[in-house]
Amino acid sequence: MKFSAALLAAVAAITPALAVNYTVVVGADATGAPGLVFVPQIVTAAVGDFINFEFRGGNHTVTQSSFDNPCTQQFNTVTQQNGFTSPFMPFNAASGQIGVFTLEVTQTANPIWFFCARKPHCKGGMYGAINPPTTGERTFAAFAAKVPTAEEPGFGVTAPFTPGGSSSSGSGTGTGAAPTSTGTGGDNGASTLSARSGIVVALAGLAATLLF
Repeated sequence: MKFSAALLAAVAAITPALAVNYTVVVGADATGAPGLVFVPQIVTAAVGDFINFEFRGGNHTVTQSSFDNPCTQQFNTVTQQNGFTSPFMPFNAASGQIGVFTLEVTQTANPIWFFCARKPHCKGGMYGAINPPTTGERTFAAFAAKVPTAEEPGFGVTAPFTPGGSSSSGSGTGTGAAPTSTGTGGDNGASTLSARSGIVVALAGLAATLLF
């Protein structure tokens, strides 16, 4: 059976509508109380899905780490680039303003590990993963076991933004057409990010959008 170019183009055009948007709350628990948490810690997503990190308490980051070093920003020795990170995103309870850092999943072969880079938040529980294995030696439990209990790397609250390049599954529903996006793909597992409104920050193999 032959498919015309027009039919293939039409299929490609509607594919983004199948994308799922997941929300991870940063810095607040299920009741809304401030805490050193990502809720949920683990998100299971497909290629093309969006992960929206909503900063609803405290002053935190979402920073890419690695399985072996959960509380250290990832550094790719091949590309000589850092993993992604958001700036510090303080929540202003008075104004109710919520910062959002959005990732688009570009591959599912390798998990994406992340943490809050403000000391000592990672060892306090602020770490998570996108698509971690459920069996083998590199599960989320194994990752959590590597979180340091003593002093950890990280940034002070006034540290500069360093450009580079989640215990139950997240839930979400499709939202129709995908948001307008810009940027290029890479090997961080997350790439072009939503540019619905805000500032687009180019990272190594990843573009991040801060939504306000």
